[in-house]
Amino acid sequence: MTQRKYNIATASLCLVGWLLTAPLWGSKPAQEFVRKISRDFAISPNGTTAIYNKYGNVKVNTWANPSVKMDITIVVNAPDQRTAERTFDRIKVNFLSTADYVKAETIIEADQRTTFLVIGAGTQDYKIHYDVWLPANNQLDLKNRYGDAYVGNLKGKLTAEIRYGNLRGENLGGDADLSLSYGKTSFNQVRQLTGSISYSDLLAERAADVGMDSRYSELRVTQANAVRLTSKYDKLHFGNIGTLRVQTRYSDLRAQQVGSLFLTAQYTDSRLDRIAELLDADLSYGQLSVATLGRHFSEARLQGKYTDIKIAVEPGTAFRLDAQGKHTDVRTPSSMSRVARMEIVDGQVNVSGFAGESNAPRIITARLQYGDFVLK
Repeated sequence: MTQRKYNIATASLCLVGWLLTAPLWGSKPAQEFVRKISRDFAISPNGTTAIYNKYGNVKVNTWANPSVKMDITIVVNAPDQRTAERTFDRIKVNFLSTADYVKAETIIEADQRTTFLVIGAGTQDYKIHYDVWLPANNQLDLKNRYGDAYVGNLKGKLTAEIRYGNLRGENLGGDADLSLSYGKTSFNQVRQLTGSISYSDLLAERAADVGMDSRYSELRVTQANAVRLTSKYDKLHFGNIGTLRVQTRYSDLRAQQVGSLFLTAQYTDSRLDRIAELLDADLSYGQLSVATLGRHFSEARLQGKYTDIKIAVEPGTAFRLDAQGKHTDVRTPSSMSRVARMEIVDGQVNVSGFAGESNAPRIITARLQYGDFVLK
């Protein structure tokens, strides 16, 4: 590059920097400007209400009226009224209404006045907030980005897509299908909970059934009849679950009371306080700890590679053991009256026996490679 071209390029960069920053030196302090929109629509009790918003909060309440009421508040922070009006003009809310369907969608148009030479000519920002009332039996289709959402005691189905915001739900008498990322979500009660979450926290206090796909998240279910989960890089917490089915990798699993557990896991630490009926686990590169395997369990089936497994059987339980390990340390409880141990070449060991009764209906079967198996 010649000296002349270098000087021109340097001068151009300096000019750009001055243009970007000079208007800020004399900028006015931002003021708050507000515009409100209110709409009422008749709708059937079992109709669908759709709210698609961004850059603001959505609050959905239920009532007994056969209609949908929307109060929309647009808040603009700008240095003056003229600048605020330009922003208001860019923000549109499109409405659609039929007998069974009502929709409101926030549309933000590009600023046609913005050019390279006026970038930075004053700061501004805006929020679009929705307050909505709808029949409790309506289906709710909710999308919100860069804002929080609240749903009251809804009886119809909730379909929600939330990005970069939180979702709070009260008692949902129907189902919920969720797509969540970068936020926190909680429900007091929901019937069937399905969907996917990533980089999020999800809490369901009470649910009939849960079926989720989770990544890089924290999932908590306090009480549910059945949970089905596909997971990676998660923290999983469960309270009282009837049937728990988990397929996970690189996660941390904790559970209090589980009826039946079906677990496939790699590189995962799993700890359970109590399993009452059935344990079926296929594990690699991790560990499994069960504080109590209930006296009325039917079967425990274990497969493991490079995994440490520790299970404490409830005292007084009659059961049989059939364990095979390769380079595995197998330890049995003193309550087992007869134990047969056979050492085979190449680190193979077979251990069988029983506690209480030789023909006990309950059985623990283990097929393990490289790791410790401790039965207490």
